[in-house]
Amino acid sequence: MSKGLQSADSISKFTKWMIVAIISSGAVVVYLTYLARYSFYDQVIDGLKITNTQLGVLYGLYGTTATIAYFPGGVLADKIRVKYLAALGFALSAVLTFWYSTVPSYAELKVIFLLFGLCTTLIFWGIRYKAIRLVSTEENYSTTIGFSYGIVGIVGLVVSFISIGIFGMFADATQGFHIVLMFYAAINAVFAVLSFIFIPKFQDEFAQERKKFNFNEVVQAFKHPGVWLTTLCMFFIYTIYTSLAYTVSFLSAIGATAAIASVVGTIRTYGTSLFSSPIIGKVAEKKTPSKTIIICTIITGICLAVMAFAPKTSGFIIPSVILIIVLSFFLNGAYGVTSSLMTETKVPAVIFGSASGILSVIGFIPDMFVSPIAGKWLDTYDTAGAYTRIFAVLTVSAVLALVCAWLLRVYKKRIEAK
Repeated sequence: MSKGLQSADSISKFTKWMIVAIISSGAVVVYLTYLARYSFYDQVIDGLKITNTQLGVLYGLYGTTATIAYFPGGVLADKIRVKYLAALGFALSAVLTFWYSTVPSYAELKVIFLLFGLCTTLIFWGIRYKAIRLVSTEENYSTTIGFSYGIVGIVGLVVSFISIGIFGMFADATQGFHIVLMFYAAINAVFAVLSFIFIPKFQDEFAQERKKFNFNEVVQAFKHPGVWLTTLCMFFIYTIYTSLAYTVSFLSAIGATAAIASVVGTIRTYGTSLFSSPIIGKVAEKKTPSKTIIICTIITGICLAVMAFAPKTSGFIIPSVILIIVLSFFLNGAYGVTSSLMTETKVPAVIFGSASGILSVIGFIPDMFVSPIAGKWLDTYDTAGAYTRIFAVLTVSAVLALVCAWLLRVYKKRIEAK
């Protein structure tokens, strides 16, 4: 082993789990500012003093930058050590969040969200799974990554409930939002220091002989039906997934208090994922991912359809809370197993990297257009008109995801017959 370099076998258990804790927490911490609207939609609007349309544009800008950065982010992770990328990602997020907390102008907010796309996707996304792999052997990787997802849910819940407490201390939304963002900036700064101290340099971070880029592999991935059916399924599922922030504003619009909406938003974002991913994943292992996704999208579509056409009154608050939790459970599960459709359709290992790149770039495109459109509707129509449109479109997305999963099963049977 090279002097000073570590491996999964040489690091201590304490160091291993510190790295897992830092990187897993980072999957929440570095995204806190971006994720704020999923639990605190109304507080974000009031704190920044902007319209729904303007917030939608900001998230559209973030989505555009993030989508472009998926491919180069993976390349960067193969050329720069995890230690430095993790520290840089947290430090940049701390600086941007501190700037964000000053309630800047709308023009400055656009710059901040563009830079957040680079900070999260270009710098941090590429090392999220690589770091977990570096501290794991082939035999215990599954256990480690499972533990990692558990940390994500726990950290998200804890930070969100602390944020709810902070908001409750201030009558003025702007002041409360400012303090919450300062709290987020401080967390990122602490994790930047922890990353630099505890994450070592690994001997197997870089391949001894780098494989040259092979364009033919990309062509093969583009030609594989399984890749495209999986990607389209992800596109429609992610359209719903990235729109769930509007369930929080919906509760407020029909009469729920900000506290109730925030608690439901936190449980929906983090609480359901603690259980849904492991449970749905286990079901998918036994019943196949495509069949599981069909079941999940049917339930998700029914919940969304009810929310779209039910009366938008205060009497619908409790039924809405139940529907939101149920659809979140099954949607989170479906989102977690969608990438498994590629293995179900026998996408070859040699083109899996290129296939994953196609999945990421196209599957997450909804980040670019969902928020601007929904924000425009919220500012243009009344409560009933806006949310009927939003939930109706999401219902159609659930149906289209179901169709993609069904077509994938048809394709799978054909290749099995051959």
